Amino acid sequence: MDTDHLQVRRTRPSDWPAIETLNQKARRTVSWLWCWGKHLTDDLFVVIEHEGTVMGSLFAWYDESPIAWVQQAALDDTLDADTWFNLALPPVLDRLRRREIRGLAWMDSESWAGPHLAVHGFRRLTDVITLAKLDRALPDVEDVEVHLRQASDTDIPAVVAVDRTALSPHWWYSESTMRQRAAVSFHFSVAEVAGAVVGYAEGELHPPVAHLNRIAVHPDHQGRGIGASLLRDALRTFWRRGAERVTLNTQNDNRRSQRLYRRFGFESTGDSTTAWEMKL
Repeated sequence: MDTDHLQVRRTRPSDWPAIETLNQKARRTVSWLWCWGKHLTDDLFVVIEHEGTVMGSLFAWYDESPIAWVQQAALDDTLDADTWFNLALPPVLDRLRRREIRGLAWMDSESWAGPHLAVHGFRRLTDVITLAKLDRALPDVEDVEVHLRQASDTDIPAVVAVDRTALSPHWWYSESTMRQRAAVSFHFSVAEVAGAVVGYAEGELHPPVAHLNRIAVHPDHQGRGIGASLLRDALRTFWRRGAERVTLNTQNDNRRSQRLYRRFGFESTGDSTTAWEMKL
């Protein structure tokens, strides 16, 4: 391809069909944000054109966190990846810095980007592994003074506050995103101690498989069995509605969480995805 005729520009709403076509046909894609189309007027979303044809796209978003993630990216199969990086990354990085974002992260789920990310200033952040539970055995869980109940809309600010203390900024959700998760999740429970929300668990069910997306406990209440209570409650809820296999993801270096999951009989599936980060 004649790279002299490649141009990068901000996206427009009219770019949606071309980007969606790339998402469906290109071998090298990233698509984490299902509603990326509503961001087509944001200056963090760019496309690369060749003589008026969209050949690549890149969108980063930070969801009220100091760390942004690449939420959508696609390259036409004829477009060189390093050429794409050289054109699309600089304007996005510049705009992120202007917004005082501290880092840009990338989940390389398809394993095509890693070699290019290393060349373009990204460093390995962590490996995200998948664990699965196939049986219905449960360990003995000590009774704790905690009240578990279904989350309500009024709980969302408290749930977000748990995220801010229990998780690193890379994994934070905004209130808006958390409300979206609550609207579509099969299971969303909170743990209360003395009337205050101190933890939560959220997951989805697509029988016969359930996936636990999040489980978090405020650091001041960790080590008291609340996480185990939330996990047991989620598993029982999934099983009652027909789940035969329950999966979850965790960081390879999160030993504390892995001890809990393995105590409940979760085992590695062997699947692993590398998360990368560029400091800004």
